[in-house]
Amino acid sequence: MKRRTLFSIIVVTLTAGCFTLFYGMHSMWTDTQSAQAVQAATEEVDTLFKDKAHQLPADQLSQEKIEAVATKLHAARQKLTEPEYAAKLASAQADVDAAKHMLTVKKAVAQTTTNLSDLKTLTDESHQALSELATQKPEFVQAYQKRVAQLSDQESAVAKIASLFDDPDFKEPKAGLSASQVQTALAALEHVNNQQFADQMLPIIATAQQAATDDQTTSEASSSESSTSGESSSASQTSTSSTPSASTSSQESTSSSASNSESEQSQSVPSNSAASSASSSGQLP
Repeated sequence: MKRRTLFSIIVVTLTAGCFTLFYGMHSMWTDTQSAQAVQAATEEVDTLFKDKAHQLPADQLSQEKIEAVATKLHAARQKLTEPEYAAKLASAQADVDAAKHMLTVKKAVAQTTTNLSDLKTLTDESHQALSELATQKPEFVQAYQKRVAQLSDQESAVAKIASLFDDPDFKEPKAGLSASQVQTALAALEHVNNQQFADQMLPIIATAQQAATDDQTTSEASSSESSTSGESSSASQTSTSSTPSASTSSQESTSSSASNSESEQSQSVPSNSAASSASSSGQLP
């Protein structure tokens, strides 16, 4: 009886020891797997940046790369067993989110679009991304804030240039453009510190400038024709008004001639009477 009891105790002890050993080994293996997953994920996060401090993005940063790293982080989070790794994963996730904002800015400042709507979207997204990174990645913000400001200048210049045209493709200049409007757009373009962008937009401004010159020439020609027509009409009216005066003068001249003729005839009649009287006197004895 004592032997059986002792045997049972030994069996139970051995069984418990085996379970303890198995659980300990399993826990150690799980912890090792979790640590390895976290380590692998954080190493992948490192590839998103060019420096150890994770302040500047990698040259080959892409959306696909960011998504791949995010997937590995999610898998590591599922295997997490120790609280000590949670902080590492949280820091790694913050870096992944920062990389997304960095990519947004990098893509925006690399665009060469002249579409006003697209430029407005890119500018807004870039400013928002820099705002999100201001505390976490100040070095990146310092490196890119001038380029984002330049993007804003491009948007402003395109807005001024777009006001000169009726279509978004800058093919149809508006009617009645003035030289001052064209100069305002040109000044906005000169404010942009981007020669490639300037070379792209200068021919468009030249088109608007030519249209403004043509409109001015047409307006001046029309004004000149109107002035000439007015002078001709005035001369015609002056000529017409002088015609009755000439007619009146002619009538007065005719009347004067008739009066003189009547006067001469009147003087002639007494002379004839005198001659007749003298003749009669001569015939008397």
